[in-house]
Amino acid sequence: METNRVTVKIYGQEYTIADSKSEEEIKELAAYVDGKMRKLAGAAGDMSVGSVAVLTALVIADEMSKAKDEKELAEKAKAQSESDAKYYLKMWDDSKQSFRKYKDSVSQMHDKTKEDDEALEALKQKCKEYESTCFDLQMENIQLKSKLEKMQ
Repeated sequence: METNRVTVKIYGQEYTIADSKSEEEIKELAAYVDGKMRKLAGAAGDMSVGSVAVLTALVIADEMSKAKDEKELAEKAKAQSESDAKYYLKMWDDSKQSFRKYKDSVSQMHDKTKEDDEALEALKQKCKEYESTCFDLQMENIQLKSKLEKMQ
């Protein structure tokens, strides 16, 4: 990994920084620290450079701590979102499976209803045949009674 050497000015003093970060990143960090030191020195009044540096380090450490806490919260929220997404995807898959079973069930019921309708029609036809046979037997019975009466 390449090491970049960059000369920066922080709170009026020059420093040579060697780091693997790009020159632009190093300059941005130095400008950030310089800005913080100047802001704190302006607000605090008469302070030594060392005191301004320590106060700035504390403020930046506090910012870093808050950023770390926010990162942890974001990671927890991300993990919860991923867990929720898995749960809802499972629910979606379960729903699709249930719907497929429902469709299959409806299809089977439709087929069964069709079979039952065909069986019902066959039974109706048999009933008509039995009715016709009964009617024929009754007519024959009447004819036989009539013949029997004539014979007596």
